[in-house]
Amino acid sequence: MNKIIVNITLLLAACFFFASCNDDFLNTQPLSEIAESNVWSSTSLAEAAVLDLYQGTWAGTLTREETTDAFTDQAVFTHPGRGVDGYTEGKMNPAGNFMDMQWFSWNQIYPFIRSANIAIQRLTANEAGFDEAFTNRLLGEAYFMRGYYYTQLMRQFGGVVLLTEPLTLDSEANNPRGTFEETMDLIISDLDRAITLLDGAPLSKARANSLTAMAMKSRALTHAASDLYEPSKASSVSTIASYSNKELIGYTSGSQDQRWAAAEAASRALLDATSGYKLDYSSPAPQSEAIQNYEDIWLQGAGNQDFIWGRIIEGFGYGSRTYPGGDGWSQGPGMVALYHGPNGYHEWAGTTPTEALVSKYDLADGTKFDWDNPAHAADPYANREARFYSTILYDGAPWKQRTDDVVRFDKFNELQTGFYTLSDGTIINGVDTRQGPIEDWNGARTGYYFRKFADPNQPASWPNNLQKIDAPYIRYTEILLNFVEANIMQGDEGEATEWLNRLRFRNGLPAVTASGAALVELYKRERDKELVNEDARLFDMKRWLEGPESLNKQVQQILIQATQKPGTTVTDYRKDTNVFDYTYRPTDIVFENRIWQDHVYFMPISQTEIDRDPSLIQNPGY
Repeated sequence: MNKIIVNITLLLAACFFFASCNDDFLNTQPLSEIAESNVWSSTSLAEAAVLDLYQGTWAGTLTREETTDAFTDQAVFTHPGRGVDGYTEGKMNPAGNFMDMQWFSWNQIYPFIRSANIAIQRLTANEAGFDEAFTNRLLGEAYFMRGYYYTQLMRQFGGVVLLTEPLTLDSEANNPRGTFEETMDLIISDLDRAITLLDGAPLSKARANSLTAMAMKSRALTHAASDLYEPSKASSVSTIASYSNKELIGYTSGSQDQRWAAAEAASRALLDATSGYKLDYSSPAPQSEAIQNYEDIWLQGAGNQDFIWGRIIEGFGYGSRTYPGGDGWSQGPGMVALYHGPNGYHEWAGTTPTEALVSKYDLADGTKFDWDNPAHAADPYANREARFYSTILYDGAPWKQRTDDVVRFDKFNELQTGFYTLSDGTIINGVDTRQGPIEDWNGARTGYYFRKFADPNQPASWPNNLQKIDAPYIRYTEILLNFVEANIMQGDEGEATEWLNRLRFRNGLPAVTASGAALVELYKRERDKELVNEDARLFDMKRWLEGPESLNKQVQQILIQATQKPGTTVTDYRKDTNVFDYTYRPTDIVFENRIWQDHVYFMPISQTEIDRDPSLIQNPGY
């Protein structure tokens, strides 16, 4: 299997595009205007061609207003009509009707695979006689990027059409999908080659090296070992049970235990080869320190050792060619605070947390939060675990300096997501609500906003002050969690809890005491919280067959009502339990008629592609 049918417009696209390499290269002729033979006879142009392969990553989950968590129980996209309901209401079909995220898109990824194949072909031939170390690095990066892109497609579609040679205009149009096992074999082969070729390459956080390839191998094998691809487990899904080409969407032979062993070995290799951030606590970190620990990981970006690979905003810039827009600022991590922040800061509330996510956060002592517990319900944002305070903006949460025009509504720089009744009957709608005085159409529907990935030190003044938060594609902690999961699935709870406790101690939580099914549940929710808005929950809910548990329920908001106590005085409102009595009520909101449909476990292949090549077999349920 070595060819791919793609849209004819993609075949006509240039093999290579302009890529940022160094200041001198920025002034050279764009690659699309240079003969291919010249590209592979010049070290600077060859390196630029390989660097261009990274453009297809965009900025991962920080690319746009919608994050993949909005397709799950953990978040909701505030503004309707953009295709998010394709996932949450099961409306997706081969004609579209869903949001096609660029960094997972069949149509947008395959041109980069083609470019990777050209690079592999030309660097393997090495007709220019490039230095061995130079050639190995570029070749290793090309193999890594091809393995990465196929991993992205595998997580969406299962087995895909496998291309290991560049497709030309006269290539035959009979290119059936590879099986799931063949797809995984190619991914692991590419990543193993990358690990070998990149041994000794500089440990860049923006470009692939051996550690990056080891981490991606852990991700791919963990995904493939999961229940979605195991026939004895996936047969519980209606669309999969009735599908006649099961080899395209999972394994049809072999042992799941062996697959978990392979995932464990790959994860262990990375854990042994490098180290994570502050995983050496012997007991829970103090609360304030734990809050800072988690914030450091995403706020420090590539400067934090937990960050393995991602888009370094100063390295690739804001205006790369895969961010469409006039001024280069219309997409990407520079806009994240604006995308998701409170309307009371003139921000857009794009993707916001649901009560389902907020309820996953335990109390600081590890006790599970429970709305049926009167003490919890009376003061739900007190004494929660550290990651809650680093991730969520909630009613009364301290935040940035308000802009000059908003100070009259909030002089204390604290979120207002409730409704406050004064003793004279006056009702104050919180400035950060959809009923507030500032751009109410941009208010959160849930009563919460994301703090994670928003720079707390950057003033809320757009578009002049734009943040520089690096976009993580993969972190050390994800590999740690993969290792924990593989051990749990193989019955080694001792090894699993030892590593899980390292993570929990960093986050200020007590040691794990659970075992069996309770340990599996605890692990899953740890992963949910740790990897919020990092393209994890969507694929985890699928591979764990948790689609119904995630989406067969309505979105809930938190309805906050406060009443001024008799005999008190209010000049300017701020949250104060000495002055107001507060009540909190989780409430369903009818926004997106969320319902799980089994076909959503796999994405549909575009009908346009199938019409061009009838040998392509559609995924189940479409």
